[in-house]
Amino acid sequence: MSGKTQQSGKRRVFNLLRTEGGISRASLSQRCGLTRPAVSAIVDELVREGLVLEAGRGYSTGGKPPILLKLVPGGRCAIGLDLGDDYLIRGVLCDCSCEVLSSAELEYSNNCDDIVNVSSRLINILASQAPAGSLVGVGAAVSGVVDAEKNEIAGSTTLDIAPYSGFAACLQRKTNLPVILERRPNAAALAEALFGSGKNYTSLIYLTSGRGVGAGIFINGEIYRGRFGSAGEIGLLRLPGGGRVEEIARPSTVAAEFSRLKGRNNTFAEFLAAFRNGDPDAEHLARLNAEQLAFAAETAANLFDTEAVILGGRALEFGERWFNYFKHILELNSTSGAVGGKLCVERSFFGSSGVAVGGAQVVLDRIIK
Repeated sequence: MSGKTQQSGKRRVFNLLRTEGGISRASLSQRCGLTRPAVSAIVDELVREGLVLEAGRGYSTGGKPPILLKLVPGGRCAIGLDLGDDYLIRGVLCDCSCEVLSSAELEYSNNCDDIVNVSSRLINILASQAPAGSLVGVGAAVSGVVDAEKNEIAGSTTLDIAPYSGFAACLQRKTNLPVILERRPNAAALAEALFGSGKNYTSLIYLTSGRGVGAGIFINGEIYRGRFGSAGEIGLLRLPGGGRVEEIARPSTVAAEFSRLKGRNNTFAEFLAAFRNGDPDAEHLARLNAEQLAFAAETAANLFDTEAVILGGRALEFGERWFNYFKHILELNSTSGAVGGKLCVERSFFGSSGVAVGGAQVVLDRIIK
């Protein structure tokens, strides 16, 4: 977000239809702050573009029942890719109302050429299932820092794609589709803000942990990227006891420390089973992990004074007891309480699909200026 710009009337109407649907012209006029003739002109234009249709009549409040409007299902679609898993690249075909029309995933090897080739194959698989004339582009959500202006990957600590100058351009050549790059947490934050657990908030922090720890920041209808695209890289924060959040709080580190305490190798799944069964070492490590992630989340939420923190990624696998402790710490340390407010803490609505869905929405969010 390089500066808040006033949304056009067409974008305001489109966004309301996109997130709600089943709305009359009169309601659009009232909620978008536009005259009825202006709304009618915008709706007529959207109908001509194949984006909006009449969806029947609503209830009458004393006069003629209003005609309700909604977006055409599958009228415009985009492909979203999630490039962040250790073994899989995930993809979805999604429309403007966040309906997932198709999904697929392919295994890959973590080298630049294979990432490009597998991503291209996945795009082509999903593109073949899009309604004719509907596909507008690809949103590739990557684990790393993205230069949004150049549409380039500025750096990545987990994927061998940072050295690949022109990653998006290469995918475009191979698939003949426009490709927009975005940070994984930013993409997930957008999906949650528009259609998920964050849709009732104007500002939020989306926190995720997996191969690393990161956050997406959403404020007043826009992703906040910062000057160099690295806003939300909270995994680089240093914890009070030493060490960075990303190095200490990710699941693989927790499993490794549990293995050290037990004197044998344990996977993260085995650690989780021990935690759920009341193992004291697992209990200690789980609570410590909640405190570490809460420290990162509260730092971001207090700095940006957001309404909500939404938790995604593998941290959700800890379960209800862990989440309640994480939530308690965040609410206790939030600066919102000092001024009579409240920081709301939510689980991700989309879960593991949120990044890919958000990648598609990054593209679809730009089709109306």
